[in-house]
Amino acid sequence: MINGIVAIVGRPNVGKSTLFNRLTVSDDAIVDDRPGVTRDRLYGHAWLDAEKTSGFMVIDTGGFETDDFKFQPFAENLVWRQTEAAIKESDLVLLVLDGKSGMNPHDRQLKRYLEEIKKPHVIAVNKVDGPEQSQVMWEFFELGVDELIKVSAAHNRGVGDLKQQLADELETLPSLAHVKSASDAIRIAIVGRPNAGKSSILNRMMGEERALVSDIAGTTRDSLDTPMVYNNQAYVLIDTAGIRRKSKINERLESLSVMRSLRAIERADVVLLVLDAVQGLTEQDARLADLAADRGKPVGIVVNKWDIFPDKESNTAKEYTAAIHRELKTLSYAPITFVSALTNQRVHQLMSLAERLAQSAKSRVDTSEVNRVLRAMVQEHTPALIKAKSKRVKFYFATQVAVSPPTIVVFCNVSNEIHESYVRYMTNRFRRDLGFAEVPIRLIFRPKSDVRQRDAEAASEAKESLD
Repeated sequence: MINGIVAIVGRPNVGKSTLFNRLTVSDDAIVDDRPGVTRDRLYGHAWLDAEKTSGFMVIDTGGFETDDFKFQPFAENLVWRQTEAAIKESDLVLLVLDGKSGMNPHDRQLKRYLEEIKKPHVIAVNKVDGPEQSQVMWEFFELGVDELIKVSAAHNRGVGDLKQQLADELETLPSLAHVKSASDAIRIAIVGRPNAGKSSILNRMMGEERALVSDIAGTTRDSLDTPMVYNNQAYVLIDTAGIRRKSKINERLESLSVMRSLRAIERADVVLLVLDAVQGLTEQDARLADLAADRGKPVGIVVNKWDIFPDKESNTAKEYTAAIHRELKTLSYAPITFVSALTNQRVHQLMSLAERLAQSAKSRVDTSEVNRVLRAMVQEHTPALIKAKSKRVKFYFATQVAVSPPTIVVFCNVSNEIHESYVRYMTNRFRRDLGFAEVPIRLIFRPKSDVRQRDAEAASEAKESLD
């Protein structure tokens, strides 16, 4: 169980993201030496034990300085709004100061702000890497605190003590807002090209401005984990940086964001692929679709900006759906939802869609039912003769061996010579008749000898247990 939420705040480049990564034992926050690289709220778990039974949630935020408005006023204003939202959402604030650069007027402003809103907070001085930093610690006592925590996130010194102190502080809070455990949560990765509307859709699903939203392509740089509960079901929404063409990835920051988008697909239970209705399907969309399909992930295709699609008629959505399925052959079974994040049209359907896909991918079918479908499909369409061997493929029986994706093993006489078209036929029939119509399934063909070997091993194990 996660006991409370800690928001990490501070000036740009004081080491908040590195400290977040140390506390959560991850590299979820992008770490770069340029101020303001972390712009959204990024969530992670700080566990106190190896079994992950006790801990708390941590939020990383973007750094903010009042005089940064002269550089990027809109983006910086959004960063402060996100920082303020994280502070309000949290139970406890960890104010991080820079032990190398010393006291700064912005440190005092943040401290004063936390006192004005009566927010419980702890102060940590980072970058205390040697005795020269320890000697200037007295500067920070000007903030009127009795105790300062010294850490070096870069060298992982003092982080364990800091984690324990944060946990101790949380336990003393009378109004601790417990966060629901996300161990059984459905993880939804929201992916797509830059500026397709991923963050706007997430914000509508959450009912708040969770991720930065602007008309600047690539405003979301990190993969952002947002926990939520909807209809008594826990979810984790993963918003990602849009994937650009490789030729446009010219800096380390964009490369890190692209890798994070791909990782988000791998750790998701369900993928929502967001398309721009006006721009239509692109090479990058197809690439993402293939990545999700190759990894066996259920995909819901979300066509955003449907409100501004020109010249719509009664059959436009049907024709658009058929066109997408023709182009995305690996996702010809995936459900398509037409939405508008701007007007909130049909966005509410996405949560129930994700739950339906996740449940379908995790469902199991009795072996008797699998074999009934196998017999029916072979009776309706007998596999072709293997000319090289002058023999037909014989299927003996089939059984489901795994979920997410549903995986069916089919035992036969020639496991590696079944024609590709017949494999597609079998896949489509199993998907249709076993309740997997909207999710990917995998077929594995094995020779009958594997069955005899399995039975022999089982008999041997039974004999040993009797002895």
